[in-house]
Amino acid sequence: MVRIDPEHLNNIAERARLIMEKEQIDAIVASTCENFYYLSGHPSTFMYTLRMNEVALAVMFRNPDHKTILIVNDFEAAGVATDDLPPCEIRTYPTWVDIDDPYGLTGGAFEGKRPVSPQADEMFGLLQRVLDEHGVSRGKIAVELGDMRHSAVLALQNAIHKAELVEANRIFTVLRAIKTTWEIEQLRKACTYAESGMTEAVRRIRAGSSALEIVNDFRTALMKYEDGSNARFHMISVGADFAPTHRFDTRPCEPGDVIKFDVGVDVAGYGSDIARTFVLGSPSDVVKRVYDALRAGHDRLLQMIEPGRPMSSAFHEVMALIRRSGLPHYNRGHLGHSAGLSLAAEEAPFIGPSEEAIFRSGMVICLETPYYGHGVGSIMIEDMVLVTDNGCERLNKLSRDLIML
Repeated sequence: MVRIDPEHLNNIAERARLIMEKEQIDAIVASTCENFYYLSGHPSTFMYTLRMNEVALAVMFRNPDHKTILIVNDFEAAGVATDDLPPCEIRTYPTWVDIDDPYGLTGGAFEGKRPVSPQADEMFGLLQRVLDEHGVSRGKIAVELGDMRHSAVLALQNAIHKAELVEANRIFTVLRAIKTTWEIEQLRKACTYAESGMTEAVRRIRAGSSALEIVNDFRTALMKYEDGSNARFHMISVGADFAPTHRFDTRPCEPGDVIKFDVGVDVAGYGSDIARTFVLGSPSDVVKRVYDALRAGHDRLLQMIEPGRPMSSAFHEVMALIRRSGLPHYNRGHLGHSAGLSLAAEEAPFIGPSEEAIFRSGMVICLETPYYGHGVGSIMIEDMVLVTDNGCERLNKLSRDLIML
């Protein structure tokens, strides 16, 4: 298991409190798996593995003298490694799993009625008591309201009836956009592993290889890494197929087929997102024209990344260049996005037409110029870059040429 650098968590806490001070927010509450992990350093099994919502909370206070409070069920609490976390307290509520203590190791056992399933009412009631204890129950509390189910929002509002509840999503977007040194290290590894897996899978491609076989080769290549890495996603397409799929095609590839890798690898919760396109044999004239236009735009995008430049201006200039370069009807909603914790790979801010954010040093951004065409397939270039004081650094190193196999 990858150990989290305490300085990483301290950096996040300091920046979060600066925002809370500026906006007079008394506490911020994380309830999604990514943001709970972001504030606490603990990846919740109930959220990440069991895919449960509203089962754990991380409560950080504006007052630095108050420790961060982790509210988790008593079953999961037994596995929280507090020695590896910043100064925090664990508060528990009961879940359906009973926990015996025959040797008296914890000094007490829960004797109430066990619920059938996790209870948001119980958890949010505990949150109210925590806010009371810290003197902010009538304060301004930032919560991830937009990511909660309707029933959870109602339970929260019923329990926290004195405080002013405000949306926390914008705050987490601002915080997570700038990466700590530790986060950048994980993303570098994730890029390296993804490229290694892609390189190994490409070596095995032959006439007759199927998308399923290529995916399995990619997955297998990642197994040699010991620090918890795995394929976060593997959007690998062969030939004219381009739609995302959960079950991969077994059709054998033929000469002239394009083979697109859009893949990501997870390291310590942080995922890469990179893409390259190959062709079995010689590419058609259409494929060459499309690729050349995308490459022109992608190379220009790499040149444009620098602190202070509006993301929207990069989008408009590159879209215009791709259209002039041979794809007059090219139409995309965005040309890149922030990278990090999101299980969906893409997270804000986006390189889009109305994005208000600017590039800032310390951001890790995925730059992408994809094409999907009926009868052609998927053609894509995607790089992950670290925005630096003087421009950007590519975190992945593979050639951006259209490689013929």
